Amino acid sequence: MPKQVASLALFLWLLALGLPLDSAMAEPARSFVTEPFPPYTYAERGKAAGPMVAVLQAVCEELRWNCLVEVLPWRRALGLAQAGRVDGIFTVVDTPERRVYFHVSQPVIAARYTLFSRAGDDFRFKDKQGLQGRTLGAYGPSATVLALDELVADVAGVQTVIETDNRTVLRKLAAGRYGPKGLALVNESVALTLMRDEKLDGLQTAGSIKDFDYAFGLSRQRVNEADFKAFNEALAQLCRSGRTAELLRPFAVPASACRKP
Repeated sequence: MPKQVASLALFLWLLALGLPLDSAMAEPARSFVTEPFPPYTYAERGKAAGPMVAVLQAVCEELRWNCLVEVLPWRRALGLAQAGRVDGIFTVVDTPERRVYFHVSQPVIAARYTLFSRAGDDFRFKDKQGLQGRTLGAYGPSATVLALDELVADVAGVQTVIETDNRTVLRKLAAGRYGPKGLALVNESVALTLMRDEKLDGLQTAGSIKDFDYAFGLSRQRVNEADFKAFNEALAQLCRSGRTAELLRPFAVPASACRKP
């Protein structure tokens, strides 16, 4: 059936049923995946929630996209996104590794990686050579591991341990599983949230390592340049209008500096 005839038939069918034409004729759903990563993303009453979700919903509303978000374990979410089976993923950090698979949006939330030690340890990070003889735990595969690799590069006598999630990292550190000189590299807000929710005692900060930003990653296989540009421009306008900061305020996380798309 020619495309014009098919479109006319669909129009007449919707009209006969009395359905709203604008919503029924809208673009197909855009699928996004994320992970349980409080305070940034999490499931609440069976639905995706958190500050990144709030910003995404605002952008999709502006673009009139029907965006669906599913919360999955990170490895599964990343695998689906890299295989082009979903339209986007978050949270992501803008790195060369992520840009292979994704259009990376302008930054949304500012964050930082911080070293944590056991309470009573007098270690304070000054330079990477001070890490000699230490064991560092981190969650991966993730941008945290990339930051860890950069941190310990060219430092002799450092052992790194990669865990399946941040909760395991902090629990093992608190239990002394990384030894008397154990440390953990974790997003500071994530660590503080887990320490509160899991009632983890006996941990303290040992120095900030790196400031960075979280963004959205849109699949290069499923999202064309024009649609990514529209998404990024809507995100930039949301930031410049002050709406992003307003959306993030209830979650007590800082908005990234606004940038031109």
